[in-house]
Amino acid sequence: MSSKIDAQIDRIRSIFADLKTGLMQEQEKSKALSLELQRVKDTMEHLKLQNLELTNKRSEFPAASSTNLQDIKVHSAEIIHRREAEIDALVKEIEFCIRKLKNKHA
Repeated sequence: MSSKIDAQIDRIRSIFADLKTGLMQEQEKSKALSLELQRVKDTMEHLKLQNLELTNKRSEFPAASSTNLQDIKVHSAEIIHRREAEIDALVKEIEFCIRKLKNKHA
């Protein structure tokens, strides 16, 4: 009977060792998953901050865009006026040269 008891004890020890190994493996998996969860939470927090920054920048664009558009319109008008003045000056200079040439040959 003693051998049967020893065999039962050995079988129970084997089961206990297997359970202990399985428990340790599950604890390691749990630690790894906890670390992964923390990493994902950190990444999510970083992305939330990035999203907030981009949202704030995006809300600034319409105001900046309309300001730039007004600047372009003002500058375009100034450029057109300046070019017209330059063209007028060139026309006057050409007319002056033509008159000089006519007077020289007359």
